[in-house]
Amino acid sequence: MAMFDSLKDTLNKGVAAVSVKSETLVESSRVKSAISSAQKRLEAEKAALGVKLYQSWKAGTASMELFADDFARMQGIEDEITGLNGRLAQIKAEEDKILGAAQRPAAPVSTPAAGTVFCTNCGKALPAGSRFCDECGTPVA
Repeated sequence: MAMFDSLKDTLNKGVAAVSVKSETLVESSRVKSAISSAQKRLEAEKAALGVKLYQSWKAGTASMELFADDFARMQGIEDEITGLNGRLAQIKAEEDKILGAAQRPAAPVSTPAAGTVFCTNCGKALPAGSRFCDECGTPVA
């Protein structure tokens, strides 16, 4: 029975990991889309500012006060992008925190004896040629 309970636990962990990954993928995609949109707005603001600056220079009316609202709007968009990038980092950190405990090191710390293989689920050292882990029942590749 322990083998089936272990298999059930492994499957549950896998399903939970997929669920977390899919949720973070959706949220990350939404945030990246918002960043892209904000960057496009910022580029449009810059282009409009350039036109406004040129026209005011040509008319001889250029002054920094004339552009204060434009600068404030652009700064607001840059702050929005910074916040969205921070949210992306937060999403990644949350995912790592949730999945970090479930992830196992790729290789054992000690040097294995020749002919030894390791269970990908529980990490137990097994003799070469083993088809299943004798600890948890996971098939050995």
